[in-house]
Amino acid sequence: MSHISNEKTAFAPAKTKRACEVIYDQIYNKIVQGELEPGDRLPPERVLAEQFQRSRPSVREALRMLQQNGLIRIDIGSAGGSIVQGFSVSGLEKNLKDMIDSGVFSLQELKDYRIVNDMGCARLAAQNRTAEDIAALEKNIVRYGASVADIEALHVIDEEFHSILAAASHNAMVVAVNSAITEIIVTYFWNRAREFSSQKILHINQMAYEAHAALARAVISGDLEDAEKQMQRVNRAFHDVNFMLRREHNEQVAKILSDPEATANDKYVALMFLRNAETAAKGIL
Repeated sequence: MSHISNEKTAFAPAKTKRACEVIYDQIYNKIVQGELEPGDRLPPERVLAEQFQRSRPSVREALRMLQQNGLIRIDIGSAGGSIVQGFSVSGLEKNLKDMIDSGVFSLQELKDYRIVNDMGCARLAAQNRTAEDIAALEKNIVRYGASVADIEALHVIDEEFHSILAAASHNAMVVAVNSAITEIIVTYFWNRAREFSSQKILHINQMAYEAHAALARAVISGDLEDAEKQMQRVNRAFHDVNFMLRREHNEQVAKILSDPEATANDKYVALMFLRNAETAAKGIL
């Protein structure tokens, strides 16, 4: 553990806001400005309380806030203390996930943003992929194809595919954003797919496999334009599944259309229901 000078950990008294917030801000600013570096140990609570001229509970709360945001690590024991962690990709991932879980972003906003994010991710992956990335994609796609009949396995493999693709971009921002949103979006897709009949599920699985396999081939070949095109195909599959009618809805429509007692208006309404669903699936509505 590195030792730091008293000057680096000298703080001004907390005079405004809540004391814990001012204490947090001062320590935060020193980390941002590089005065405090990863591995540096903050002074004990007692010393910090004296420097800030505030109570130890206020200092403790500020340290808890810093720890919660991933900026420090608090070790327990005689050799413990508050250790600076600095900023990390995992910290960004956690903040994004917290915002998503708390409803700051709607599911529709996530779907819309994913299209933009995925296009850039595919292009960067095709541009920056390494031999190791190619091997990981090839292995994943083999597993994907072998698991078409197993929706539970595909759920896991699909998440892995997008993680591999993000890693192949070799862009920390892409990796962090992908980690935050992919699990939610992929889970939504496969939960939606589980609502359909076994025959339709198999169709969805095959459609997803073919779209991801084509994307993998484009990335592996280093074709940036085709990678974007195939990512559009993957997102299209997601969109189509989102607008598919569930089995019970199709059964209701079929029952109306085959009912000899159904009026012309009943059948017209049923057909319009199908037409509107098809229109929505094509992205017109």
